[in-house]
Amino acid sequence: MSSIISSAKAHFSGQKLRHHNVPEWGSAGKPLKVHFGPLTVAQRRRIWRDESGATIDGNVAVVRAVLFNALDAGGKRLFDDMDEHALMHEVDSDVVSRIGALILGFAKGQPVSAEQQIDEAKND
Repeated sequence: MSSIISSAKAHFSGQKLRHHNVPEWGSAGKPLKVHFGPLTVAQRRRIWRDESGATIDGNVAVVRAVLFNALDAGGKRLFDDMDEHALMHEVDSDVVSRIGALILGFAKGQPVSAEQQIDEAKND
């Protein structure tokens, strides 16, 4: 294995989980801490592609980022695949968008509205 790929793999595996406090989903007066780590290319593909390989809508991608990559402090997924419908139809989209944007790297620790994300994407 080349030293470059070894260095790249070491860099990835050495990154720590980050977290975002979600007061809307907390309990007993404490916010839920949603942890997440850096994404691999394969994880991004799973978020952004459907079963046929077509690119999905950005709103769905944000939900899938939360679904697949929101973790507890121990690194265990907070949601299972069956929660996708609830995250899409029964949960505040502003909260899901904020968490998903952080996981996808669209925002660096600041709450960002879906409208702002769309506007920024149009201007890139």
